[in-house]
Amino acid sequence: MRRRITLIIPAILLLLLLPGCWNRRELNTMAIVEAVGVDRANDGQIVVSLQILKPSAIKSSTSEKASGTKSVWVVTSKGETVFDAIRNASLRTDRKAYFSHNTVYVLSEELARNGISDELDLFSRDSEFRKLTYVFITRRKAEDIIRSDYEQEKIPAQAIEKLAKVTYAASKVPKVQLIDLLKNFASKTNDSIVPGIDIIQENNKNPNEESLKLDGTAILKRDRMVGWFNEKETRGILWVLGKVKSGIIDIATPGNESKKSGIEIIRADSNVVPELVDGNLIMTINVRLDGNLGEEMGSSDLVKPESFDEIEKQIDTDIKEEISSAVSKAQNWDVDIFKFAPDVHRKYPREWPELEKNWPEEFRKIQLNIIVDAKLHWSGYLKKPVQPKNTEGEVAQ
Repeated sequence: MRRRITLIIPAILLLLLLPGCWNRRELNTMAIVEAVGVDRANDGQIVVSLQILKPSAIKSSTSEKASGTKSVWVVTSKGETVFDAIRNASLRTDRKAYFSHNTVYVLSEELARNGISDELDLFSRDSEFRKLTYVFITRRKAEDIIRSDYEQEKIPAQAIEKLAKVTYAASKVPKVQLIDLLKNFASKTNDSIVPGIDIIQENNKNPNEESLKLDGTAILKRDRMVGWFNEKETRGILWVLGKVKSGIIDIATPGNESKKSGIEIIRADSNVVPELVDGNLIMTINVRLDGNLGEEMGSSDLVKPESFDEIEKQIDTDIKEEISSAVSKAQNWDVDIFKFAPDVHRKYPREWPELEKNWPEEFRKIQLNIIVDAKLHWSGYLKKPVQPKNTEGEVAQ
């Protein structure tokens, strides 16, 4: 008997220590948020827009247009802080907002021009908010993006998430997650880039047909936006950061400069080597690229060694111009979006404390040495372009 009691008492104590489901939250009590937009109102208050799933509409096999029912519901609320605005949303919805499935943050340019670190504090502090969520800045109100529709997806937030994931295909817009911004904010020297997002009209005859598009790159000095980079300038940044993995480079067709040819980027990588010469910083940027002739507009025969050599030289020139224009513009704005500072710190740890004291000035004085090694490998299944011939059997011009 005594032995049984000895076994039962520890078992009871262990059962008391088991947490069980004391903090469980049932699915039908949660408002699952897929996207968050943050604006600032004219009175200075924070405006938060929450894109909330409507489970009944999602599980329906009927299309939104046929049923007239959207798969998401957008709730907008105001508050003195982001947290206050989110809690005020409960005044409009009977379920408490749940953010663990959130995939998108959209911030307005107006907000970003005045700094975004305060508005991102809650998202980085609270464990319910994911740090791998994609971040975007829009030239219009963030609420407009959160309320927009997308033809290919029932849930617009999922469309925005997929747009971010497929940026590698063109390498003209960066892919940025919240954790990337937080790392840059923690650095004394790194500045940030954030993809832009906008709404475009799909059909001029029907103004209600809108779609989303990634458009431009917002440049942040610390946490404040200072301006926009276009597609070529953005790719200049991505070349330096080694984030160009695919895309198309359009060049003038050799022998027919009025026409264009498209070179497909198959592989690309880069590295940055800093050098300190007589107190001056020189950044050598090495870019290596493998490409294919993807398209030719014109009648020139490009599948020969001398034509490939000429194309490779043009690619080298174009990449150098993209990098040079991006670095020059960044130096004018005093924004180290290329992470040159960590490269210098790693190679020159002893000299770095002195350089760090006045890094913006040192960054402006950096000289570039750009080395590009482009190799063209394949021309597809055609040796000569598709061109109609005249009655004499010659290619019609």
